Amino acid sequence: MRAGNFAVAVGFIAAGCFGKGDAPAAKEVRLVPPLQRGAWTFYSRGQGLSDDVQDVSADEGGNVYVAGGDALYAKRLADQAFLRFDAANAGLARNCNDYSEYFNETPAKPFYTCRILAVAGAAPGTAIIGFDSFNIEPQTGANWTYHAGGADVVAFDATKGTAARTRHVWFASPPHTICTKPVYGRTSTCDPTDYWWFAGRRVFVRVRRLVVNHDRSSPLYGDVWAGGQHGTLSALLANAGPRGYVDRTAGWGPDLNPPDGTFVNGEGWGLSIDPRDGAPWGSNEYRIEVVGGYGANLSNDSWWAAAKHDIWPDPAPDTPYTAADDHVRSISFCRDGTLWIGSLTHGLARMDPGGGVTYPPLPDAASGVSAVACDPSDASVWIGLAAGGVLRLRNGVVERIDETGWPAFAQNPVQSIQIDAWSATRTVYFAFRPLTDDQGAIQAGGGVASYAGP
Repeated sequence: MRAGNFAVAVGFIAAGCFGKGDAPAAKEVRLVPPLQRGAWTFYSRGQGLSDDVQDVSADEGGNVYVAGGDALYAKRLADQAFLRFDAANAGLARNCNDYSEYFNETPAKPFYTCRILAVAGAAPGTAIIGFDSFNIEPQTGANWTYHAGGADVVAFDATKGTAARTRHVWFASPPHTICTKPVYGRTSTCDPTDYWWFAGRRVFVRVRRLVVNHDRSSPLYGDVWAGGQHGTLSALLANAGPRGYVDRTAGWGPDLNPPDGTFVNGEGWGLSIDPRDGAPWGSNEYRIEVVGGYGANLSNDSWWAAAKHDIWPDPAPDTPYTAADDHVRSISFCRDGTLWIGSLTHGLARMDPGGGVTYPPLPDAASGVSAVACDPSDASVWIGLAAGGVLRLRNGVVERIDETGWPAFAQNPVQSIQIDAWSATRTVYFAFRPLTDDQGAIQAGGGVASYAGP
């Protein structure tokens, strides 16, 4: 269902369902104007969102999107409430089912939309959403389990208040690319009965981060990079045909896995695009890698991990399979090529454009950083803490943002920080994730904050 447009009158929406399936819960929530505290504005259930906020992003037209677990939520910049879009009213992919049906080729329960974990705004009116999937390796379930998850490209008509899926994407190495026998890895020949060889290597599950190349002067404009579980990095390429990409199977994106095996599989929380050359940098929580071989010419899709960065070096001997976890949760480039890195266990790091690494201290030495974003307005750095709270590093000084009068959800861990640099007023968006119990049930809902000050 979709919330009605918010004007001055109060409306009602059905609360998002946090169990399985597309149907919203029956409980009604009253729409009210968002809370404002100075240059800060706060959105949660009262503005049409679900409690399961996971990510927030703006497109180049200023429209705002929220990955809300059960649905995609969207609004125009000036609107005070979000609209809700799901499989029923926007055609979002239905390719998930219960784990109890994991080995059943014909589940008794209808398929439903996988949980939405990530979102990235692209061109005006366009968003990409990333789904959860089964975190099982090796995958041994029914054939449908290999198709679960992935991403949807969604068109949002802000004037009409409607949205529609325009494409669904599987993230996987295409067929005739990766072989398991007699030799594991990328090859030109393989046992024709090898499953990965004839069906593709489908081990990119759970999309955690999405980034889009917004440089309109670049032939890489519109390329989308995803960070996720196990496969770590994948791409959805814009204008792939004219750029020479050999499309082995339409609708697939390359699942990057270096042939030398040095990039240990993990979870790709850290993801950012270098503004100097468009190269994606990604973290698997152990190391940060730069993708080599990728560029405007896509005729050669044999890409590799071109440079490995151990931000918090381990004692010798250091090998990929005994690497200490850097716990990198977020990375963000500034326009000059400076890279900021946030770690859950190590705090904050800065890599200068020449590759030198320093470690700016935070007020609490034990602070776990869950999100970072370099502000294009002044190159200051927004820092979200895993324990809750927002910092800003500006002119060499770390400032703790005053949380007086903030709603309860804004004390939750900061899951994501994204910046709208295209609207007349630069706006910083923060996604505060919900608090859950050991079984994943939500105990305190999340929400979104925006900052439109200097």
